[in-house]
Amino acid sequence: MMKTRVIVSLFLVPLLFVVLYFTPPWVLPLTISAVSMLAVHELLGVTNFVKKFRIMAYSLIFTGAVPIYDYFDIPSEFMLLGTFAFIVLLFAEGILDHKNITYEIVGGTFMASLLVPTFFCSVMRVIHMENGEFLVLFAFIIPIMTDIFAMISGIVFGKHKLIPDISPKKTIEGSIGGIVGAVVFSVVYGLILHYIFGFRVNFSLIILLSMAGSVIGQLGDLTFSYIKRGFKVKDFGAIIPGHGGILDRFDSLLFVAPLVEVTLKTFAVIWK
Repeated sequence: MMKTRVIVSLFLVPLLFVVLYFTPPWVLPLTISAVSMLAVHELLGVTNFVKKFRIMAYSLIFTGAVPIYDYFDIPSEFMLLGTFAFIVLLFAEGILDHKNITYEIVGGTFMASLLVPTFFCSVMRVIHMENGEFLVLFAFIIPIMTDIFAMISGIVFGKHKLIPDISPKKTIEGSIGGIVGAVVFSVVYGLILHYIFGFRVNFSLIILLSMAGSVIGQLGDLTFSYIKRGFKVKDFGAIIPGHGGILDRFDSLLFVAPLVEVTLKTFAVIWK
């Protein structure tokens, strides 16, 4: 299993760089749209939360449209119209089949269909900021290094369970190790930006961002573990060998990316 995870990761990392840096600009929103649709399909379908084809279809269409709206900066009234139509269709389905489609299903479907693409779109919004081609890597470095160092620290030092009822393998020592790993590699990346690319770097803010991002990323991981426990599923899917589904691999990124976006837009992390 570990060998498969490593091999797949060695394929995914170069693919990520290709999409971010070596394709036409419109490829990224289409990629985010496709990834978001797969993630929402996993969340609603694999958990057996949504069993009706039309609700799933409405959800996937809306999910796929959000990154396109965002990228092309379509007037807000069109996004409002699309959201309104989606809500009306969901409640219409609920009213027509009220014995099987509860308010929880309608609300959960809407939340998943809006939250997933909106949070993933933070990657796109960051890369379009000034110096965004450099800044966007923080959104990936933080969750990836947290995941790697939490796993290593948990194996080597792990003795005290973090939240065993939700994620039995996670330990307090692993969580701390993940935070340390995220901070160290974020600072290393800051040094690269400073000494190789000539940026002046706000290291204090990078440290705070990486610490907060690591904690939020672990919360994202636990959030989706909580959902899986609730629906008694091991993984959201099997589309990524050794990792599971889209949400099994990108659950931390889903929470870290918006934090990185908000921080970068609020504070000057790096500048020339």
